[in-house]
Amino acid sequence: MTDLIYYITFFILTLFVSLYLNGYLNRLFIGNKLTDPIKERSSHNYPATRSGGLSVFFAICVASAFGVATNELSFPLYVLLSVFFMTLTGFADDLIEVRYREKLFLQLFAGILMIQSGYYIDSFHGIFGVYELPYWFSVFVSLFVFVVVLNSLKLIDGLDGLASFLSIKFFLVAGGIVLIADSKLFLFFPIILGALIGFLSFNFNRDKKVFLGDTGSLFLGSIMSFLIFYILDTENSIITDSFISRPFLTVLMLIYPLVDTLRAFTIRAYRNQSPFVADRIHLHHRLVDKGYEHWQASVLIFILSSLILFLNCLLFLSIGLIGGICFTLLLLALFYSIFFK
Repeated sequence: MTDLIYYITFFILTLFVSLYLNGYLNRLFIGNKLTDPIKERSSHNYPATRSGGLSVFFAICVASAFGVATNELSFPLYVLLSVFFMTLTGFADDLIEVRYREKLFLQLFAGILMIQSGYYIDSFHGIFGVYELPYWFSVFVSLFVFVVVLNSLKLIDGLDGLASFLSIKFFLVAGGIVLIADSKLFLFFPIILGALIGFLSFNFNRDKKVFLGDTGSLFLGSIMSFLIFYILDTENSIITDSFISRPFLTVLMLIYPLVDTLRAFTIRAYRNQSPFVADRIHLHHRLVDKGYEHWQASVLIFILSSLILFLNCLLFLSIGLIGGICFTLLLLALFYSIFFK
């Protein structure tokens, strides 16, 4: 009960800090004319700012500082450096639009920093019949996953609430895993959930609209990457090992960003376009074009992706990995034909 009160206290603390910072930075950005331009693809008709990521970042920093001071929370140093570096990169991109080649180099550098923490993908846990990986290949795979997760979250951040809802789903599942494995890290999850919920109240606000921006998507994406490394690292004992494959679980936790990004890249390659061009071919844009409000489309994607995860966890012991992959592909095709086609 004492631990539960502690977690609730930090959740409420971060929630109120996030609410305050989102409002304060929104006013500060508007006062300095740092607003998001209204374009044909924009979802807003009133001044909006990309200050949400910075607000979430600062709110988490404040609450985490209290957690570390009370010796109830700890982070590996190199993970902190990597996350901070990616957050600064996102902030610079929001202000001056960093070119993609430079951004990719910075992402690879941040990925190398994170690997120095000792957490990386050192095993496929039986996928393709492969278990332990050579160190050089572990580094290559980890960097690839790091870059993919960062950019997939950034690319799907096109609807109000979508990136936040999917991040909340990810952190709820990851938090359940970490709660059993590492109590010193679990306090971070009520903190980040409080920060995201505080942001959502402004993200859906018509007159004081706030976006995550690249600051927020790269910040959240780098944390997700670390947690994927944590889950896939063989030195960590994971409670889910008894009923589902670790690599398959991590894919299911990020099923929508991965599928939507792969689909968008494939279509752009077919059209001989840059894979990073801004357009409206994402699945969530199809929902908006069909008449869904932003919050409706975001909630629907959250529910569908959560359902895929839940059903696979429920059935995995009966159908196995190959059966789980086929079942997931069947669900994706079914959901596409019903909701997105």
